[in-house]
Amino acid sequence: MTIDKQAQKTSLDSTTCVATPSLPAWVAADLSSRQCFLAWHVPTAVPSDPILSWLLDSGSLTARLKSLSGDDFAVSVSSESWEVLTDDEFLARFGDLPVEQKFWSRKVILSGRGEDWVFAHTLVPESALGGELGEVLQLGRRPLGEWLFEQRDLQRSPIEICRLNEEVWARRSWFFVDDKPLLVAEFFLPALLALPAPLA
Repeated sequence: MTIDKQAQKTSLDSTTCVATPSLPAWVAADLSSRQCFLAWHVPTAVPSDPILSWLLDSGSLTARLKSLSGDDFAVSVSSESWEVLTDDEFLARFGDLPVEQKFWSRKVILSGRGEDWVFAHTLVPESALGGELGEVLQLGRRPLGEWLFEQRDLQRSPIEICRLNEEVWARRSWFFVDDKPLLVAEFFLPALLALPAPLA
């Protein structure tokens, strides 16, 4: 599958910030927050900085977190709901969508060793949920990444990164299962970034 070049254009896409239980308000920003110090962008080189080794790793984040946690890993579902998005530029990143398309929104906290490590937000167009991708509606406390990396036809867009504030970095990318899109944004929290990053 060829990913449309327009879909890779860097932009700051606005959505509504929603408070997330147990996390500070500044972490509860949505995946395209205008609070970012830097615009979402695709890096042209891989820095050696340990923080960016988390951000730019194309493998399974879930697997790395489980390894680092020493089997003390947990997923807490913050919210699951249907949302209507109105930013046309942002919607275009998902390809051709029916008019007034709803999105399945899932927000979770990934924790290890009793600390919150990552806040993750997934968006899936309703029209993409008719096939295998519909299984994400039934994940419960199972990590999305664990399910995603089991899919044989999985494809991924380039990773875009953003600095939310002095303590939190984020990344996002579009995954494609059977050519159907979903967006995953992950916010790396201070408790995780203070630890040595394990090998990918």
